[in-house]
Amino acid sequence: MGKKLSKQKDLKKVLWFFIKLNLFLIPFYAVIYFDLKYEPAQIAFATLVSFFISLIGFKVIQDGFILYLGNNNFPIDISFDCIGWKSSYSLIALVAASPGSIKKKLIFLLKWIPMMLLLNFLRVLIAIIVGFLFGFNYIMPLHDYFLQPLMIFVVLFIWMIYINSEEKIYRSKK
Repeated sequence: MGKKLSKQKDLKKVLWFFIKLNLFLIPFYAVIYFDLKYEPAQIAFATLVSFFISLIGFKVIQDGFILYLGNNNFPIDISFDCIGWKSSYSLIALVAASPGSIKKKLIFLLKWIPMMLLLNFLRVLIAIIVGFLFGFNYIMPLHDYFLQPLMIFVVLFIWMIYINSEEKIYRSKK
C-alpha cells in the first residue's frame, strides 16, 4: 500500500513538472510561431563570429547578419536561432519547472546561461571553420545533424547537473 501511494505521489510530481514546463515554454512557442526576431542581436552575434573567423586568418565579409566566407563569398545567414536563445531558454524553462528554491535556480542559471551562450558561439565557429578546412558544403550537414543535436544533449546534461544537486540536498535532509 505504501509503495502505491509513493508512486501516485511521484506521478503527481512528474505531471506538475510537465505542466510548469509547458507554461514556462509558452513564450518560447510564441517566438517561434510568430517568427519574432531581434535583428540587433543577430548582427552583434555575426560581428563576434566574423571577428574571430578573421582573427584565425580566414577571409570573411560581414553585411548585417550575413557572412560571406572565403574567396567565393559563400553566404552564411546568422539567423536569430544561431544566437543560442533556444538552448538558453530551454535550460531556463527546465530549471524553473524543477524542484528547488528560486534563489538556487537563479544562482545555477547565472552560472550556466553564459556557458550555454559560449558553447553555442563555439558551435557556430566550429561549423564555419570546418567549412573553410573541408568545404563550405559541409557546414549545414555538420551544423544540422551533429552540432544542433549535441546542443540538445548539452542542455539536458546541464539540467541533470541541477537535478542531481537538488537531489543531493533532498537526500541529505532525510
